[in-house]
Amino acid sequence: MKIGMIGLGAMGHSVALNMMKAGYELTLYDVRPEAYADLVAQGAHGVDSLQEMGRAADTVFMMVNTYPQCQSVVSGLLETMTGGVIINLSTIAMTDAQALGKMAAEHGVDMLDCPVSGGTRGAAAGKLTLMVSGKTEVFEAVRPVMESFSTNPVLVGTEVGQGQAVKTINQLLVGVHMCATAEAFTLAKKCGLDLKCVYDVICASAGMSRIFENRGQFVIDRDFSTRSTLQIQLKDTNIVCQTADAVGAPTLLANTARELFKLAVKKYPPTDDSLEVLRIYEELGNVEE
Repeated sequence: MKIGMIGLGAMGHSVALNMMKAGYELTLYDVRPEAYADLVAQGAHGVDSLQEMGRAADTVFMMVNTYPQCQSVVSGLLETMTGGVIINLSTIAMTDAQALGKMAAEHGVDMLDCPVSGGTRGAAAGKLTLMVSGKTEVFEAVRPVMESFSTNPVLVGTEVGQGQAVKTINQLLVGVHMCATAEAFTLAKKCGLDLKCVYDVICASAGMSRIFENRGQFVIDRDFSTRSTLQIQLKDTNIVCQTADAVGAPTLLANTARELFKLAVKKYPPTDDSLEVLRIYEELGNVEE
């Protein structure tokens, strides 16, 4: 197995590093060579083009931001790739993943749809959750590599796109819970409550969510350090609504969350943390920081 990794951003870099720590030899490509210069210094091999990657690797992981970027990567790889598998770690819409899978299949290349959950911290710790879909035998062949940067690679379906569908459901809940957390803390402030007391009680009650538990302390501390950006959160909720429209599912809460993130992106830098949606609520409620 000759492994390649494309997309060495904040998460992709950690994924590649964890594969290397597990003993895998990697070939790397990113439009910014400086993004993986340190990994090359540690023994990885860098290439200058997607076509070169297609010739060098038969098992290629890619982690980029948008569907057009995924299209560009897959198109470039398929110019030179003969057989093998492309594993898409990016988050895109289900229908877009299906289109990529068809494109690869027409060139005799397998594809695994493999969106991740866990954020930059999970990537750094090698504890991502992987929502994989595609051929079972292909998944089993690459599973050991996946386990080098994740704790839970799960085959959620045998058709490309089903992995993205599961990730979409996850992101629906993340977006809604993020807004619900902001709404809850704003209400608590307007009621004159001690936020730490509210946090402790809710974390031991039925209303607790992982987002509330994780982000609640940041609300109390007024810590808006970037962990998951507004632009990514808006992208993900857009995908939720796009997928729902495609299959005819109602998304009343997700659409509300999307509008709130749209407001936040207009008001604050898109690279700020998604928790900035709290400030939208505080402004609407005339809450002073």
